Amino acid sequence: MSGNRFKFFLLVACLAAGAVYSFWYAFKAWAKNRVIEDTPTSRVRSAAQGYVELSGRAMLPPNSANKGPLTGRPCTWWRYKIEERSSSGRSRSWSTLQSATSETPFLLDDGTGQCLIDPRGAEVYPGASDVWYGPSDWPEVRIPDGSGFFEKLTDSLLTDKYRYTEYRLQPREPLYAIGAFRSLGGVSVESPDAAVAELLRAWKQDQAGLLARFDVNHDGALSSAEWDQARAAARRQILDGRATTETPPSLNVLSHPADGRAFLLAASDGESLAKKFRRRALAGLGGFVGSSAALTWMLTHV
Repeated sequence: MSGNRFKFFLLVACLAAGAVYSFWYAFKAWAKNRVIEDTPTSRVRSAAQGYVELSGRAMLPPNSANKGPLTGRPCTWWRYKIEERSSSGRSRSWSTLQSATSETPFLLDDGTGQCLIDPRGAEVYPGASDVWYGPSDWPEVRIPDGSGFFEKLTDSLLTDKYRYTEYRLQPREPLYAIGAFRSLGGVSVESPDAAVAELLRAWKQDQAGLLARFDVNHDGALSSAEWDQARAAARRQILDGRATTETPPSLNVLSHPADGRAFLLAASDGESLAKKFRRRALAGLGGFVGSSAALTWMLTHV
């Protein structure tokens, strides 16, 4: 009897938790849908400073060679994970061995101008994904195609131990973005300190170039001494009167909003993304109604 009571209360707790989670899921999805629908699309050339929605095409910055770590395919953004299969009797599960997400800035071009996208903290909905299997904890061969059929067949027949997953935003594919927009104007020699700070901020947008110039010990990061050298070089450039010709007149940047509002990137248009969130909201609402109905029935038929 006590065992049956325990199972009853466990099931009640699971249904209650499912109802709460479903309601939260529906609320979050509907809120993102409303943000997209209530924010008008801006053009890069005329976008106001603040929270904006942009739509264009993803582009790699000049001299950028961003590639998916697992597939080696060129992309503007990637996320990957490597999982290991574990078995216990007839059941099996996957545990993540390693994962990473690209933080390299890339460009959105809408025909009127370009905006540098800082993807850190973004919720990304990529258009390309690959899943395949292999015998080692790092893929020995690149995936031959994106269908996944051959890899799934290999998994079932040869029981490969590792699963590789990679998501990508592709160069020149449609890109929707909503986040905090700001423009960094050209520097002025009338205020050397402010001009130096502005020039350093512009240099930071090209981390590879910054490290190539000032990372003397090649450890992939600037030490205090190396950063002092970068500051000194920026000041010399300002005082030599070359900053206004060597830096762009305006640099547009879209990044994570400081006020916590949604920062979304998607390989689609805004309307398609809004529909995705509406479907998720309806699914969450259905889960809430179903869980609540089952919970009510159990409590009234004890």
